Amino acid sequence: MIRNSDREILFTYPLIWVTPVHAGLLTGMKTDIVSYALIAIGGFFGAVLRYLVDEQVPSLTGTLIVNFSGCFLMGIFMYESIYIGAFGRNTRIFFTTGVIGAYTTFSALSVQSFQAGPVIGMANLLANLMFGLAGVLAGRHLISYQRGI
Repeated sequence: MIRNSDREILFTYPLIWVTPVHAGLLTGMKTDIVSYALIAIGGFFGAVLRYLVDEQVPSLTGTLIVNFSGCFLMGIFMYESIYIGAFGRNTRIFFTTGVIGAYTTFSALSVQSFQAGPVIGMANLLANLMFGLAGVLAGRHLISYQRGI
């Protein structure tokens, strides 16, 4: 059971009702168990959504659609949350870290690079692109080597 109010019950365990206050006490961590549950549930929906897009539009076009739409949604949620206050913390965590985070990691890269400023932002984008391509090449090379291809 999940409700969007700090005074209401947000998550249930089989035998324990947990409120945000109790969740923090149970975990002993800075982030409560409710945040982790919201991220996990949102991640499920984001991953399924990503799969559906890939099934309908495979290849680079599908990836471009996912990256653009993820960045677009991330921009909406971050702007609405930070500047307008339209979404609460739990809603923001569910959609940005959970759904959009599983849907695409490019949205986080874009937001972070934009926030870093033009010089550091461009360096961050280039570094991510170079390391991303290098990672793909290294993974491909490792598999080719192991299989003797």
